Amino acid sequence: MASIEGASSSVSKADGASACGDYGLPAGEDTAAWAALMHPCVGNLLQIKPAGMIACMSRLANKATVTAVSVWLHCGLHYQPRPPADPVCTPPVAGNMPPVRKPEKGCCFFPLRRDESGVAFWEVRVVRASLTGELPAVAGRWVIELVHLPGRGDQLRFCVASEADAREWHRQLRMRAAPLVLVWTRHVGVAGGGGGGGDGIGPALGRPAAAKRLLVMDALTRGADHLVATGALEGVVGVSELVTDVTQKEASNLAAAAGPVVGVALQSVCFAARVFAAAHGVFEAAAQASADVDDLHGVCRRLLIALRDVRDDADVVAAELLHLLSRLLADIEAAAGELHHLVRSRRQRAWLACSASCRGVELGSDLADRLSRSRRNADGLLDELVVALQRQTAVDTGRILTAVSPEAQLAAAARAGWQGLPELPEDDSIFNDWDDRTLPAARLYDAVMQSGATASAVVGAHGMGGGGKTLTCLLVAHKVSLESDGQLRFPDGVHWTQLSRHIGLADVRAQLCHLATILSGELVEAIDLELAVKRLKAVVKDKACLVILDDVWHEPRVAPFVRALANSKRSSLLLSSRRVDIINVCGRGRIVLCVKVGERRGADAESVLITHAERGGVPAKDKTVERVRRAVELCGGLPLALAVFGSLVRGYAQKSPHKGGWATALDQVGSHEGSLFTQPSGVDFEYGCLSDCLRASYTALEEDDDDRPLRIQNFRALCVVRSKEQLPWPALAALWNAKSKAAVAVIARDLHARSLVSLRGLGPGETLSLSLHDLVIDFLAAIFIIDSAGQAVCYSLLVERYCHRNGIAAAGEEVFLGRTRVALRPLWLLPPDGYVERALPRLLVAAGAADELDLLLLDMRFIASRVEVAGGHCGLYRSDCRHAVGVVVLDDVATVVEGAVVSSRRPLSARLQQAAWEVAARFGSLLADGAAETDRPALTYLCASARAYLVSPFVELLGASRLLVPQERRVLPFSECVDHMCAGFKESGGLFVVTALSLGRVPTMLNVWDEDTEAGVTEMEGYVGEVECLAVVGGGASGTPLLVISGAGCALRVWDTERWSCVAVLEGHTKAVCCVTIVGACGSDTPARLVSGGRDGTVRVWDAERWSAMSVTVLEGHTEEVTCLAVVNNGQCGSRVLVASGSRDKTVRVWNLNDGKSVAVLEGHSDKVTSVVVVDGDGSGTPVYFVSGSVDGTLRVWSEAERWSCVAVLECNTQPVNHVAVVRSGACNQPTWVVSASRSYHIEGNALRVWDIKDWACVALLEGHTEPITCLSVVDDDPFASPRVVSGSWDKTVRVWDVAAKSCVLVLEGHIHQVTGLAVASGRNCGKPALVISSALTDKVRVWSLAGRSPQVASSPHAMSVRSLTAMGNGGHDGAAAHLMSVSEDTTVHVWDTDTWSHVATMPWLHQAYRRIAVLDRNGCSVPTHVVVPSYEQLSVLDMAGVCVAEWCGHTSLIVEVVLVSGADGRAAGRVLSASIDKTVRVWDVDSGVCLDVIHFPDSVKQLPVLDAGEKGSPVRFAVVVGPFCGLGPHGVHVKCLGQASTRILGGVQRHDFESVVAVGGGVSGCAPYLVLIFHDGTVQVWDWERATCLHVFKEPVSWARCASWWPRPSTGTRRPSGMFGSGGAAAVNDAPAASVSAAAFEDAAVLIDTTGACALVDCRQLTLRWLPGPPSVVSVCCLPGGRLAWGFWTDGVYGGQLSM
Repeated sequence: MASIEGASSSVSKADGASACGDYGLPAGEDTAAWAALMHPCVGNLLQIKPAGMIACMSRLANKATVTAVSVWLHCGLHYQPRPPADPVCTPPVAGNMPPVRKPEKGCCFFPLRRDESGVAFWEVRVVRASLTGELPAVAGRWVIELVHLPGRGDQLRFCVASEADAREWHRQLRMRAAPLVLVWTRHVGVAGGGGGGGDGIGPALGRPAAAKRLLVMDALTRGADHLVATGALEGVVGVSELVTDVTQKEASNLAAAAGPVVGVALQSVCFAARVFAAAHGVFEAAAQASADVDDLHGVCRRLLIALRDVRDDADVVAAELLHLLSRLLADIEAAAGELHHLVRSRRQRAWLACSASCRGVELGSDLADRLSRSRRNADGLLDELVVALQRQTAVDTGRILTAVSPEAQLAAAARAGWQGLPELPEDDSIFNDWDDRTLPAARLYDAVMQSGATASAVVGAHGMGGGGKTLTCLLVAHKVSLESDGQLRFPDGVHWTQLSRHIGLADVRAQLCHLATILSGELVEAIDLELAVKRLKAVVKDKACLVILDDVWHEPRVAPFVRALANSKRSSLLLSSRRVDIINVCGRGRIVLCVKVGERRGADAESVLITHAERGGVPAKDKTVERVRRAVELCGGLPLALAVFGSLVRGYAQKSPHKGGWATALDQVGSHEGSLFTQPSGVDFEYGCLSDCLRASYTALEEDDDDRPLRIQNFRALCVVRSKEQLPWPALAALWNAKSKAAVAVIARDLHARSLVSLRGLGPGETLSLSLHDLVIDFLAAIFIIDSAGQAVCYSLLVERYCHRNGIAAAGEEVFLGRTRVALRPLWLLPPDGYVERALPRLLVAAGAADELDLLLLDMRFIASRVEVAGGHCGLYRSDCRHAVGVVVLDDVATVVEGAVVSSRRPLSARLQQAAWEVAARFGSLLADGAAETDRPALTYLCASARAYLVSPFVELLGASRLLVPQERRVLPFSECVDHMCAGFKESGGLFVVTALSLGRVPTMLNVWDEDTEAGVTEMEGYVGEVECLAVVGGGASGTPLLVISGAGCALRVWDTERWSCVAVLEGHTKAVCCVTIVGACGSDTPARLVSGGRDGTVRVWDAERWSAMSVTVLEGHTEEVTCLAVVNNGQCGSRVLVASGSRDKTVRVWNLNDGKSVAVLEGHSDKVTSVVVVDGDGSGTPVYFVSGSVDGTLRVWSEAERWSCVAVLECNTQPVNHVAVVRSGACNQPTWVVSASRSYHIEGNALRVWDIKDWACVALLEGHTEPITCLSVVDDDPFASPRVVSGSWDKTVRVWDVAAKSCVLVLEGHIHQVTGLAVASGRNCGKPALVISSALTDKVRVWSLAGRSPQVASSPHAMSVRSLTAMGNGGHDGAAAHLMSVSEDTTVHVWDTDTWSHVATMPWLHQAYRRIAVLDRNGCSVPTHVVVPSYEQLSVLDMAGVCVAEWCGHTSLIVEVVLVSGADGRAAGRVLSASIDKTVRVWDVDSGVCLDVIHFPDSVKQLPVLDAGEKGSPVRFAVVVGPFCGLGPHGVHVKCLGQASTRILGGVQRHDFESVVAVGGGVSGCAPYLVLIFHDGTVQVWDWERATCLHVFKEPVSWARCASWWPRPSTGTRRPSGMFGSGGAAAVNDAPAASVSAAAFEDAAVLIDTTGACALVDCRQLTLRWLPGPPSVVSVCCLPGGRLAWGFWTDGVYGGQLSM
């Protein structure tokens, strides 16, 4: 070869600059080049290969073949043959790795390990081939040659098109060989003392740690945490798609700030974690690798946190630590390269194992070993970091001892390197006189400096926005940290934490851990908030530090800090908040000092004004004392007005230095004094002085020089900003049509200089955002009051520019909504930026595009995007719907979507598909059933968009099957097992619901759903313990509802429902509290009181106004648990207030709360008293009664007029009385009733009994419930409406009763499990109709409205859930079974026509739902004549009239399954197989009933799927599940062939039972080749039973319940039976859906059902598992020929559908 030019990938020079030159890395400021380096490098080359396998043979020595290949350079070199095409060779360009969509052949990989400390692992050379060289076949061509070192193994050679291309490929390869530490040095300057354009990492003494290393070290953690938090790693179909679509985007965002290596490491770790997570539990090696990657992620997180505090001192080996980290991430990068190759190069099985979200990958031991080694290296690096930090502390201490005075040595040593307070604004813009002790800053400083008994545990600065609270606290913080007195008072430092309005609990946890880490010097992490509080409490106990929490909006966010610092006697807490009540609550009984920060007076105000006016060294020549005082007078001392006026003076002085600015500013502000109030603006300014200053400043914008002509438009455009709203810089760029972030910053800083706006994120690496003071917003509103069109233009331009920046056409697509033509833009494509996703509906309405918003709210693509942005719930979409006008169906749409996406187990994409399906099905039924004409255009578009959103496979409902619009108003995403529940409306009118959940045997978790938050359910912070009762009570004089609960330690906690903060902890009971009630205040002398009863037998009374910690009165007398309480409210305040308490001791006691004495002891019940209600006087002379219910089956009526004697005993047929309610009519002299209910298992106990108080007779039985009644409530919002009672039952319904009419007026259906709890939210005080909230076992909480339309309710002949479905013959429509037999939990059996899907018959016999039925055709005429049903130990043969014609005996225990197979002579359905837990399978002859064979197994037989029914003359084969009947112990699947003695066992023994086993496939062969096994833990196994091979294992985060397949087909006949059952009068379904589906599309598939009723489809041939959008709440399924399905529902219905592939 000639002209050889080689270059090693290694470097031998230590100098950073020269090293960078050797590797060809971009310049540090070339962000575009660094961003390009983040992406894979792709191109086309020609690979050179030897001509034959024995290339050394002389005749082949000079021969070579050239193959066109595609090359990807990313974590190694990947290449693959491609068809020859022009151009044959191309230079490298930035691109993406190819997606993994189908198996590919010929994929090859050449590892490219990064260099380490001068050691090279591979070498690249560029040569030009010659006739006399090694490659005469390509003489004259430029060649790139790669070879591994040091062994110089096989060479890899490529031809390129030109020398320039060769050198570019050479440069790209060399850059990817650069050690990571070298890249860090070059790009961000984090190694050594600087260089390469980066900043040094050694901070000056007492300064915060350098931010540059934080960018590098934290970027990887932030990116990985973002991916995990957003669920991006879950449910991704292809691993490559994850890397391309998610990880690379995240990495690209990090590239400009932190260098490409961070992004590469992020890609590597996430890629490895994704693949190994998919493989977890499948192969042993993969499982170990998965654990290694998980550990690596955790260790890397700790490394990045610790490395940020390591400095490169002479005695601290930071450089060596960075080299170690570089090596560790290079190892992970190399592993990622192998994984990329693995998912693309393996054949079908490897591709299937790696490309789907739930599949595994078989790893070689070498890769797994290297990952384990990387994990060990990471642990070692972490240990070295700890040592380095200890050594660094010693270095710092030595330096400080020689630099400062002795008394400050300890304080300086503690603060060195970590203080990190926010910087103060420019010195010339701040004025404060510390000698004036009346000023807020001085008062706060004096307060925090106090110590001992006089010290305030909490010091607070409060005042309105714009008053200077943050600046005042910052002044105090810097004074304490810099002066010796402050350092001696707080030797452990000053720590600043920002608690903004939108901070979450996860951020609070991170801040607690960060503070604990700083104070302890050791890494502190916590998995939850409570653990973080405990760890900080332990650290801070003996510390003396000042913790400052700025901008506190919510008490629950500051409460963890308060609790953590509660036991630290030497530390102090300084808060700033607009609300003084938050500061006072934080005291929790300790000393609290609140300082108001607001108007300035006198010399202080003058100094503040002068400081702003002369900021930047711009003094005005015309300043006089009189003018300054006049300016202060005009500003009213308001800090914001002083700042605006000062900025105005400074601006005029800069424009006219010879004139000055004071006179002009005074003229301008004076001329506008009161001007706004003369306009009909409707804006009420509390501070008119501020409006005058703002008007003058606004006018001055118009007078700016020519270089800023658009500032007035920029400011006017801010009319889109709402109160407390932060506009990020992308929103500002769109609003101002700015080209870059820098241009946005220039405009924002100009407006900020005039004090018109507030800015955040002005520092390097921070995110710029802008906000307006509330009064500035009002000022802009006043400007536009006479120019509403101009304001609409601002909104319209903002939306248009957002569209333009994201490639969305401004015109939009024209869509007709009825007769209205609307331009629809795909606004769902707008990426969220923290602003537009929340503000979009408001922007559209204000821009005059309300029609477009209405259409968007009906478009499934927009609905799905809103759910995704909100994190998987419907709160954001419901908030959007409030902006729509005239689209009445939107609330129902939100409810349907809410019900579909509320479950968190399935991936969000699958839940959105289900939501689209339900929207199309439910509202399509509404259209078909005759929707109102005004609603039809909206419904038509809605259904069309939902259907277009669907992705196959999904289901088409057939015939009479209809899903209706749900009755409920909301579906709340509460977890399972709701034990207690309460609800109410807040003062704002928003609904809240609180539940107590039990994860074990007792309820211990308290969750809240708040309508105002637009979010999902959140756990109530600060509550730990067992919950015994939950109630909403009035809030005394304030009227705010208060939530009262019992907690751990036998205490009551009282919560403020507006802020969800705990306002009191009431202790006194010695055992758990069981019941509470409230007694209203009586004038000003008697406060409201809370009454509680406990298991300790006492009744305690608490002051509900002051919430004193100790109870006011203790009422003792009961000997056992107090079970219920009732208050007499007879309107006689000042005389006496009576309370009745019922107890387990069988008595009712009446107490006088005014003197705390027992008035009466009411005895007579023979068992526990369960409830007490009061029938009190109404002014018409009716006496006061107590009515008590008991387990003894009676109600007893006690009369005050009869000296509390029992005046009536009401018998309830010996059924326990569990619920009693009083129903009063609001009209005068109208009757009052007592309603009682029993939780009885007898049918006669399922009725509500209505008692008339005039004669205490039972005047009505309200019948309707078919199961025990579990809860009872009264709705009495309207005093003149007919009274309503609401009851919930185990029959899954909530019924609403009109007591006066003695009838059921509404049945609320929707729950799929037994209703267990009810709560009524009364809207009387907020003008809203009452809402009913119901909970059910393992079901969602639902909210119902009793007002408005009464939706249509589907009816079914079944009263309970349908547990079994059996096909009855074929010959129906398109080969489908003509009839279907369904069996319910109520043991009834019904028949359905599968052509019309209507009910046609009720069978005259009952059957247990959990066992299968075999249908026989003994006449051979395709008409079912008999059925074989298991009756415990025997089989009964019944004819269709229900007459038992034969009994087949032989089994000795429960029969669990019955199936039909062919006879010995090949006749179809000639034999019956029955399986029993007596460990046998018996074979019966259908005609004679003789037992032909008994097959024994080692344990109970629990399932019996048929593999080959023998219809093609082949032997009958079946599988059985064998294991202990109790479900605990080893289980196995045995495959058996009739007539053969041997039995095959599939796989090993399983530790748990199989939920269901089904045979799949068969086709024309008649033998099913696959077995699908499902487990409760979410595992699905697909087996080739003939080869005894497990083909695949799926793992989903659900619990599987049942499965079914299209095998075996019904075999009882070939034609439709006539005259047997009829068709139910319904028309047959259209042929089109069935005809469009090929049998091959589903014959190898199985349908799975999870415990929530969702369906999935497993394709055994393609080995895929896909969620199947279809009917919800399914409990049973039957597959019918032609791709049809039948479902049985939890809610008692049977539906039919067609599978659409």
